Amino acid sequence: MWTCMALLLLSVISASGELQQEDTEPRRLPPPGKLDFGYVPAGVYETLAHYEPGPIGILFHLVHAFLHAVQP
Repeated sequence: MWTCMALLLLSVISASGELQQEDTEPRRLPPPGKLDFGYVPAGVYETLAHYEPGPIGILFHLVHAFLHAVQP
């Protein structure tokens, strides 16, 4: 019985080591060079400091309160 458990434990440990070794392969990096984003229009974009969500804000607060109650 103990030998069976020891063999099972040894096989699990060796399998987990093989899985960890697969993750250590170097990842392929993108080729060096200049990125081409195509045509990007130049302009001044206005960012408002305050955003009013309108009627959808009520739904947001309702879902937020529900999630707060379910996932405290």
